[in-house]
Amino acid sequence: METNLAALENEIEDSLFRLMELEVEESIVEMGQLFAKLLASVQSAGLINFALDVLVEPDECLPETRMLLESLLDVKKRFQRRRKLLTHRDILKIWLRKNDRFKSEFLPIMF
Repeated sequence: METNLAALENEIEDSLFRLMELEVEESIVEMGQLFAKLLASVQSAGLINFALDVLVEPDECLPETRMLLESLLDVKKRFQRRRKLLTHRDILKIWLRKNDRFKSEFLPIMF
């Protein structure tokens, strides 16, 4: 099980960096496809369900996995208050903004 979680952690980290590059390139469709695939991997690992509810305690996960799960929790809280439909893009925006590398390296070159 730990090997699977370590492999998932690597997939999340690799996807995060690729998603940052795609954000800079404004490749929205490819970002959505990659992120949907990543969420499917997280779901198949039993960390979230089909409704994107977090099924584990994020603090017990590896760093990148924890950040993704915390982002899911944050965005679900925000959208429940607004009664707005949650999209992959919304989750992705929150997740990227939680990442220090995105804020320090990628975000400045977008403006």
